[in-house]
Amino acid sequence: MTRTYAVKEIFGPTIQGEGLHAGMPCLFVRLAGCNAWDGRAETRAASACPYCDTDFRGGTPLDLPTILLRLDALRPRTPDPGPRTWGCVLTGGEPLLQADQALLAALGAAFAWVDIETNGTRPCPPRPANVFISCSPKAITGQPVVVEPDWWKILIPEQQAFLDRALAGGTPVFVQPTCPDGGPVGSVYAENVRRCVDLCTAEGCRLSLQLHKYAGVP
Repeated sequence: MTRTYAVKEIFGPTIQGEGLHAGMPCLFVRLAGCNAWDGRAETRAASACPYCDTDFRGGTPLDLPTILLRLDALRPRTPDPGPRTWGCVLTGGEPLLQADQALLAALGAAFAWVDIETNGTRPCPPRPANVFISCSPKAITGQPVVVEPDWWKILIPEQQAFLDRALAGGTPVFVQPTCPDGGPVGSVYAENVRRCVDLCTAEGCRLSLQLHKYAGVP
């Protein structure tokens, strides 16, 4: 039987707003499902991600060739589409609930770089050298963080308890202010940004500001 993946959406072109490839052009594959929250509004406040801003429920079963065809259709039809810089972001929900070696190999072959955005509670299958793990760890009961990422993205203030572990790992550590539903505005957001800047100066972290939200792109 042909393997399929529950895909919530495939979209772009846009920019990667976070992490080591922030500001670079990319396409997104959002896989459905998450182990930190079931996606229902009535359970959001009690979940491990009450600040989640993503709809990852449902999804359409797609096989790997169909995913690749849909991604190819989104690439700009120009003489030089930027093969040295264009990337793909594999996100969710929690993409490592579904992603396997075949999917990671195919995306790695099709793009200059691939970012897997994970909460870190699922191991990553074998991956090409240009497929990276960005871990934004979440405190999920009974589900410890098990990945060793290429970089960490610590949400401030909610996930600051993971900061010491991230700093001890020897890979880049981004601190990102939690953004309210209304966008990167308001006094609460400003205070979160200030806390992140303080951590950058005190601990040598890097500031992540979700550039796509400032640019007004998906």
